[in-house]
Amino acid sequence: MRKPLLEVKDLQIKFETKRGTIAVSDGVSFAIGENETLCLVGESGCGKSVVAVSIMGLLPAHARVAGEIRYREADLLQCSPGEWSRFRGREIAMIFEQPMSCLNPVISAGRQIAEAYAANNRCSKREALAEARRKLDEVGIPENCFVKFPHELSGGMQQRVMIAIALACRPNLLIADEPTAALDVTVQCQILELLHCLKDRYRMSMLLITHDLGVVAEMADTVGVMYAGTMMELSGVEDFFYRPGHPYSRALMNVVAGNALSPIRGSVPHLLEPVPGCPFHARCVDAVEQCRRARPQPRIVNGRMERCHHFTGDNSGRQLDQMVSSR
Repeated sequence: MRKPLLEVKDLQIKFETKRGTIAVSDGVSFAIGENETLCLVGESGCGKSVVAVSIMGLLPAHARVAGEIRYREADLLQCSPGEWSRFRGREIAMIFEQPMSCLNPVISAGRQIAEAYAANNRCSKREALAEARRKLDEVGIPENCFVKFPHELSGGMQQRVMIAIALACRPNLLIADEPTAALDVTVQCQILELLHCLKDRYRMSMLLITHDLGVVAEMADTVGVMYAGTMMELSGVEDFFYRPGHPYSRALMNVVAGNALSPIRGSVPHLLEPVPGCPFHARCVDAVEQCRRARPQPRIVNGRMERCHHFTGDNSGRQLDQMVSSR
């Protein structure tokens, strides 16, 4: 059996603040295989982006991290900053949510791509600029945009520049944090199609963070459902849509089912105050006393990881083809 490209084991991340310790990731585990896409879903504040940033080694100094993040044979959490920089960009790259806040406003789009390439390759300035032009063409940006500054580009073009920067060194793993946020529907589809084509061309693996279940249906091989810093369910994409196991997964599906929105009552608990028992029990329609007292342990049922005191069986979810066609 082939080893996964990336394996995260029992990842625990805590931030030390003046108000106390905030546990933003509590025992998160998952694996991503070669040429596989894992989508992380869940409401804002559930710890998805923090997990992604931890893989890049970009957590702030006051973060306390335990567990393992294994990329091939290397445990990244044991690497020095210099060793980590060998992986960042060359092996693992990341697209952030807001491209305008990530791009340098006083450097042209082409030069920013060239700088990303030169930072990870021994090459001349001319070679870096030539590669930047090739990357612009590859992500569908016109040649005249090479000398334009970020503010002169549309949101979709800015995101394409971010993709070009991330792929400058042809990484094996691409992390995309809400890559279609704040874009109109037409541009979202274009960006997703671009990512899909580039993933197949370079045979990359992807960790994709999104709130859009249509994006999940279109892109994912595996789906991880996070809530309050905890991985509640980890399953194949078809199981997630046709047979969602955890009550939170079913609640997420119900939000967009039918013609009317069905919001989940309540809100995500503040991570500064640990919740006894299951972190979702206060909002769960199936909660019993055991859910309030005891924290559920992860278990595997038919290849699906689930943290729930109840056996869920074959629960029917929204059809996968309906989710794709709704985009």
